[in-house]
Amino acid sequence: MNVRLLTVFIVFYTCCLANPLLNLNTEEYIVYENLESSSAYPYFNFSIKPFSLEKAYVIVENPGRIKTYMNALSAPGYYWKPLNSLTMKVMHTTEDFFLLENSAGTVLRKGINLYNFADGFLSTGKNFVLYYQIRHVKRNRLQKVELFRGYAKFKIGKVSLQAGKDNVHLGPGRFGLFLSSTAEPFFLIKIQTEESFKVFGKWDFIFLKGWLKEKRKDIDNPNLLALRVVWKPFDTLELGGTRSALFGGKGRPGLKLTEYPKMIIGSEENIPYSKYDSDGYGGWDISLNLPVNRIFKSVKTLRVYYQEAGTDIKAWWQKEDRGKFYFPFGFKLLFMSYVAGFLMSTDKHILRLEFTKVSDKWYIHHIYGIEGYTYRGIPLGHPYGRDSRSLILSHRFYFSKSSSFKYQLGLYEKPLTEKPSMKRYFISLGGEKRLKSLILRLALRYDRTHNYDKNPSPVHFKIVRENKNFFSFQFAISWRL
Repeated sequence: MNVRLLTVFIVFYTCCLANPLLNLNTEEYIVYENLESSSAYPYFNFSIKPFSLEKAYVIVENPGRIKTYMNALSAPGYYWKPLNSLTMKVMHTTEDFFLLENSAGTVLRKGINLYNFADGFLSTGKNFVLYYQIRHVKRNRLQKVELFRGYAKFKIGKVSLQAGKDNVHLGPGRFGLFLSSTAEPFFLIKIQTEESFKVFGKWDFIFLKGWLKEKRKDIDNPNLLALRVVWKPFDTLELGGTRSALFGGKGRPGLKLTEYPKMIIGSEENIPYSKYDSDGYGGWDISLNLPVNRIFKSVKTLRVYYQEAGTDIKAWWQKEDRGKFYFPFGFKLLFMSYVAGFLMSTDKHILRLEFTKVSDKWYIHHIYGIEGYTYRGIPLGHPYGRDSRSLILSHRFYFSKSSSFKYQLGLYEKPLTEKPSMKRYFISLGGEKRLKSLILRLALRYDRTHNYDKNPSPVHFKIVRENKNFFSFQFAISWRL
């Protein structure tokens, strides 16, 4: 056998190496938080996640804070790293059902919950990588091991093609309206820019087709379509547009590739039970990077952002509205949802405030009327579901490059259009410490409700007039090899 070939594909087990093309998983929120607070932020698009480790290393300003999370980049080569990291999470909650935001589908049941992860990858040069992540879950009577995330990713020029199982976060906010990092990874194929195209500014985009493989109470195995385009005409200004739709599934007509443009523009989306009748959403957003450090030297970055989106549209190109023009763009979004917030950072502090209001018409549809815009019962979009509003403040403080403390204060209310409604307040305290290749994390959370929603569904409610108190705890240890 060819010795050179054996050498090329030998198991590569050296500590702390990672292929540059690997995705930075969306639930690594502390890493994205640091990248978004970097002074290099104005030069890049952050509203399409995940992005590659290579991009992250270009942006990172304080590598000591997050390098353990990402491992060191290796020179592109041919090798197999069967074990890249090991993570063990021990969590407890006093609530019957508790969904952790921005956690890629982590759901806690009352009592002790164990979540364990192991991942690895195969590198075959600078333009291809194969990644896999195994998840073990144990809680109550449930115990399962599954391929949680896995994909093949190929890069050509400034664009990558990825196929497999992963999740995606779209939009400028911490919580996405269209797709968010709260959702569990699903089967998909996507095309995404790895580097911006430069034509009168910087352009980035993502286009994906997803398959939600599950038995449901409405339509089994629906499909998902999502598109986002971002334009930065200047480093201080970012404009984005997003379109997503839940469509098809068992018993529903599928779409040919040539029919996707018609689906995207929604020209026949409002014709009941046609092949284009889907649970569709569209919207736009704006982000401003304000150069306040010219006045306040201690402030490193300040970004403000706003997003609005609708789940229906009136437009001159739609069959039922043909010939009508809606000022000023020719179309009008209906049943609106909104996100507004800011992120500010100094050398040791990262502060974020975000407000969201989601329409009662979102995430539910006459075809997908029971489980709605979800996957495995977990929201694809905003974690608090439809007909809700929320206000979240978070603050992270760094004692050193290897340790930090974070607190969050939150309030959300739902439903807004029905009575009674639930108001839920929470405070969480957490910290992380890195010891060489080990990462230790601890978090405590207290929730108090005025009235209580006993239905865990993000699209249906069962409000009881009872005030509740809940406590949650989590400890995680991660070993980056």
